[in-house]
Amino acid sequence: MRNIREALTEGTSLLRESQTASETPFLDASILLSFILNISKEKLLASYPDLINDSDFAAFINILKKRVKNTPVSYLLNQKEFFGLNFYVDESVLVPRPDSETLVEKALDIIAKSDCIKNVLDLCTGSGALGIALKHSNPDLNVSCSDISQDAVKICRKNSKEILNKELNVIQSNLFDKIKEKFDLIISNPPYLTTQETRDMMRTGWKEPGLALDGGVDGLDFIRKIVDISPDYMNKNGYLIIESSIDQTNKIRALLDSGEFYNTSIGKDLSGRNRVTIGQRI
Repeated sequence: MRNIREALTEGTSLLRESQTASETPFLDASILLSFILNISKEKLLASYPDLINDSDFAAFINILKKRVKNTPVSYLLNQKEFFGLNFYVDESVLVPRPDSETLVEKALDIIAKSDCIKNVLDLCTGSGALGIALKHSNPDLNVSCSDISQDAVKICRKNSKEILNKELNVIQSNLFDKIKEKFDLIISNPPYLTTQETRDMMRTGWKEPGLALDGGVDGLDFIRKIVDISPDYMNKNGYLIIESSIDQTNKIRALLDSGEFYNTSIGKDLSGRNRVTIGQRI
């Protein structure tokens, strides 16, 4: 049998020497071995001399081989922490990114400064991370979530039950097709990669769903539709917050300014990069 130090060394070497997309082989190996042994990463690192049995080591190597094939760690664990909450994820939905926490923070800032925001829609919700995090932080909000994917709808419902102890109103809808209400705030992390970027990622064996990535030739197909249609589903002076890539924010702000929005702005993430674009309905 091997001890934990030896297993970690082998696992790290396997990831480092492969063509995996992992940029943090030791961290990934530590997280995956902690998962296999059902102990915290802190306890794992404090238990280097402890032996692990052959079956656990075989399971560790098996899960490492999946990581080598570009399967994100979050999919291997079926969980991802976002805004301090643990979300279930699988290959039906995008893995929530820390950058997306910027959108939740900007939404909470807006809500704190206004007593008129009650009804919120998380459009293109995926795992439900944005809407659920917002509801968890502000239980008085009436939050609805929507997504075109039936699988995403199921996962969002699952996450809302497990995290909020209640099922949010989750709607399967192609953008606004099945939406009936009007909202004081609409938040969205829509597909915004270009078609070419999406194809390039898929060729590398990327596991996240292309449906949630591909935003058309310039990445703005869905965002243009959202900016154009969303005013019909918003109350006067309601807010729209859209996450996008860094180089798209100024283009989105121009779309908002030329549409039915005013008081537009761009929010930066913790690294000081443009991350979300905000507009208020006329």
